Amino acid sequence: MRAFHENRSYGEGLPVQISRIRSMNFLAHWHHDLEFIYVDAGSIQIGINSETRVLKAGEFAFCGSGDIHYYDNGSADSEVLLIIFNPRLIGSPAGWPEHRGLSSFIPAARGADASAVEREALEELAAVMRRIEEEGGKRTEQSDLIITGLLHMLCGLTLRYVPSGTPGPKRNARSASHLAMMQELLHDLERSCELPLTLQDGADRARMSVFHFSRFFKNVTGMNYNTYLNELRIARAERLIVGTDEKLIDIALECGFGNVRTFNRVFRQLRGCTPSELR
Repeated sequence: MRAFHENRSYGEGLPVQISRIRSMNFLAHWHHDLEFIYVDAGSIQIGINSETRVLKAGEFAFCGSGDIHYYDNGSADSEVLLIIFNPRLIGSPAGWPEHRGLSSFIPAARGADASAVEREALEELAAVMRRIEEEGGKRTEQSDLIITGLLHMLCGLTLRYVPSGTPGPKRNARSASHLAMMQELLHDLERSCELPLTLQDGADRARMSVFHFSRFFKNVTGMNYNTYLNELRIARAERLIVGTDEKLIDIALECGFGNVRTFNRVFRQLRGCTPSELR
């Protein structure tokens, strides 16, 4: 599980990632790339810009450039088709869609069954996403050209069927400001999670009271501030445990834990085992 501003690298070839993932968990993060999610089986909790939904099989979500989003499969089981790509493939710079206010989910209404129009939308979106997946698996002659055309269709269908919100200009400006602040904060937490950062530090950075910041942070990321920090620290520790020969005490201190006892307790709480068992 990673977080922060994700600067994606696709390697050679078309800047597209096509993945089918079971029981996905991913910390709150953001990137300039476009992300399309279709739930093929089971159910999964998805948070996008403070709105959280549990999507079930046959439902769809979309993340535009800069949207902060996370995945929490919890104890459920799911299979998700994920398509992520650089917006320049559809002739757009980072920042697509240009006019914010687009909803993120189909069905649009929380807890409601899809309407007739939404069922039609879901069928069309699923068909295009599966065709992209199929073409990506073939990688035969002209596959890149075909995939690019299908990505245009995927974006067009999203704009056609995903409803646009109509918040007032003041709310729009406030939401954009809060989103930009959270983008910077998540990036800073990733870079500095080993420091003794407190909830008050986060609230000061956001220019909010501790109470309002705590609620806002959980709405956006799906977890409280301290748990999020510990997830970042444990993820960093996991990489060091597996990839180096450093002593566990040194890893604990390097990742922001004051002692091995706390390190072991938090590690077991979040991963279900001790650091030494992972090594």
